Amino acid sequence: MSHSYKEARVCECGFTTSNRGHWSTHKKYRCEYRESKVDSEKEQLKEQVQVLKEDKEDLKQQLKAKDKQIEELIKVAKKPRVVNNTTNKYVVEQNVNLYGRESIDHISPEQIQALLADPVNAVPQFIKLKHRKAPGGVNQNLRVPNQKRAIYQVVVSGDGDEKEWENKAKGDILEELYDVNSGHLEAEADEETRIGSKFLDHQEKVKSSAVGEDGGRRYKEQLDKIHCVVSG
Repeated sequence: MSHSYKEARVCECGFTTSNRGHWSTHKKYRCEYRESKVDSEKEQLKEQVQVLKEDKEDLKQQLKAKDKQIEELIKVAKKPRVVNNTTNKYVVEQNVNLYGRESIDHISPEQIQALLADPVNAVPQFIKLKHRKAPGGVNQNLRVPNQKRAIYQVVVSGDGDEKEWENKAKGDILEELYDVNSGHLEAEADEETRIGSKFLDHQEKVKSSAVGEDGGRRYKEQLDKIHCVVSG
């Protein structure tokens, strides 16, 4: 390979040579325009770095703004809901009995015996009679505010003589409803009669189911029936 170009090369600074080595050395180290080119590249790099810094700062500000929004949302979520007693959604009529203090004077002995004759549905239907059929709605102290949530609401004492709705876990209320009302019917059942004996036998099976026998099937069926009555 020849060390010379066929024709001499002329640099923009005026330098002329046909020697390949001289030309390379000149372009890399000696040309006065080299510095300006390098400076230009440095400026471009500086500008790129500055743009990256500005982008980084913008991202930091955006993250701060997002963090602030999240903090505000958390504060709102934790803030106690103000109950507006001017709306029917939260008002409890004063004639409504507190949950657990229902009246059953409207349920006749004949109705009780009719319930006992149908053991599978006796407890749920007794709850329906108690809470839904009481005159003047005095026992309507239990409700399901949202079918998609496992929450019940019951009437409890509020400030002074006021009454208010209180959220309770669905599972806890269902179990309590079964225990209280099945106990009342058991007290009414006479084991010496066919109807009473049949009901009490069914109750023993449900109680065994509640502690794991039959995989809890009978007990769950009873709770499901009660839920249908309460939410219907």
